[in-house]
Amino acid sequence: MLWLILGLVLGAGVYWLVTTEKVKLTWYEWVLVVVGVILLLYGIENYSASQLELEPRAGGFLLLIFGLPGLILAAVAGVLAFLRAKKA
Repeated sequence: MLWLILGLVLGAGVYWLVTTEKVKLTWYEWVLVVVGVILLLYGIENYSASQLELEPRAGGFLLLIFGLPGLILAAVAGVLAFLRAKKA
């Protein structure tokens, strides 16, 4: 059920990014967003699998190792797009 909800939210977000006129992303911002989302999803998957295997410390560590860089990359892409839109 988690992956269904994440897939729906991710699909709605991508649809909004592609169809909106307010946000225009360059190719390198798209790359940053895609890599960031992949890292976030990988971190969430590792965290949930580690929790199911009763290894909470490993789950938190893997979420930190993969989730934090993914969050940073996605935030950098968002800030770049915001600054470019503000300048125009």
